Amino acid sequence: MSQKFPISKLTLALLTLSAASLTQAAGLDRSGQEIKGFFNPGTYAEVDFAYIDTKVSAHDNAGAIVTPAGEIRNGITSDEASYEKGVSTGNATPDEYSFMRYGVKTDVNENISIGVFYDEPFGAEVEYSGDNAFVSKAGKQTIADSSTGTSVLNEEINPSVLDPNYDKNTNVSVHTETWTGLVGFKSNGFQVYGGPVMQKVKADVHLRGQAYGPLTGYDANVNSDTDYGWVAGLAYSKPEIALNAALTYRSEIDHKTAVGERVPLLNGAPLASLGGASLKDVALGKLGIDPNSALGQSIGEYATTDATVTTPESVNLNIQTGLSEKYQLLGTLDVRWVPWSDFSIVPPLYNAYSKAAVEEGLPLLSYEKDQWKVDVGLAKRFNEKLAGSVVVGYDSGAGDPVSSLGTIEGYYSFGGGVKYNVTPEWAVSVGGKYLKFGDATGQLPNGSIVSKAEDNDGYIAGVKLSYQSQ
Repeated sequence: MSQKFPISKLTLALLTLSAASLTQAAGLDRSGQEIKGFFNPGTYAEVDFAYIDTKVSAHDNAGAIVTPAGEIRNGITSDEASYEKGVSTGNATPDEYSFMRYGVKTDVNENISIGVFYDEPFGAEVEYSGDNAFVSKAGKQTIADSSTGTSVLNEEINPSVLDPNYDKNTNVSVHTETWTGLVGFKSNGFQVYGGPVMQKVKADVHLRGQAYGPLTGYDANVNSDTDYGWVAGLAYSKPEIALNAALTYRSEIDHKTAVGERVPLLNGAPLASLGGASLKDVALGKLGIDPNSALGQSIGEYATTDATVTTPESVNLNIQTGLSEKYQLLGTLDVRWVPWSDFSIVPPLYNAYSKAAVEEGLPLLSYEKDQWKVDVGLAKRFNEKLAGSVVVGYDSGAGDPVSSLGTIEGYYSFGGGVKYNVTPEWAVSVGGKYLKFGDATGQLPNGSIVSKAEDNDGYIAGVKLSYQSQ
């Protein structure tokens, strides 16, 4: 039976563009980890480039927290009901972001295929600026101990704020790169495939301002680390109706690497406002540690320790099928699941210090729910050279309230694109998407409310160059 819906002429850049950017998808999801190119017949190669521009702002918290010393308005409240709209954080994603993905595959024979694909699956780029509770400024009072209501000048906790060259903005940067090797075996329309995954990750986190209380000035640097996982899946194709379905599983990847941390409060400087005691003494006392003991003396402002950061597993379901021979229509459905509720980043010094407030300690970053992402597309072939498509999408987010380091709760998206075959083998595709982000409440790991984000959106524009020879 002849092939009525040649997939190679209908697969568009739009349908492979990342709809997740910065921290705007659930958790840290960025690329969607697609490997659709592997299922194209013959020899296939692609290079995707996307340009992402988002406007993501929030307002800090002007509400009061009740302490033994009375009400204090220092950028946090103990619950969402007490939140009061404060000062704008400005655009927390001020820099446009570019994203690249590429891959190549070939059929060794009619049964065996091999391929290699590169993408940047997880990431974040967020920075708060201006005059709000996420920016350190000298002369402002910061809660050093909420249980007693002890409030001191910001520079008493973090003397570095007096340095004009000191980075006073809360900011976070997470970047990953992944290389996926695939080997597939085809028979009677079915294909099993799998292979190794090499992943590189690095991260920097800087907490600033009144919102973080005694942890204002905290820094964490996760050294660059490369580690390995695996991918496996099952696909089915029926060329007569342009049907191609694939279910792909990716494993967790453990990154065991050195983490450098700084907690300025633990510098041990005596404070007149505390009768000559230090905030370090107060913190150690809450942990039940004698500041004059060997252990107490060994705990300081800086620490470099080994820690494990685990990037999450995931499952992708990709289906495309011909809908109309007469009108040359192709439909697509892409579903992605990521268990972000199992993910956390737990720097050792941060966790140890947080035990002063919570017995088991706290993670720096964690999520409440799993991510579900769904995209539905419709593509039409106009002639031998030109095709176009539209796609709508939904991302569930990973729970609300969300981390103060990325106050977005999922999104809805709509986009379109065109593909032009310059030659029978070479094609250029262009596409774009509009993203409407969900409103969210920002919280600290201990549950304190620090911000609310509303009415945020973003745009993605992309171009793709592809080659296919059967």
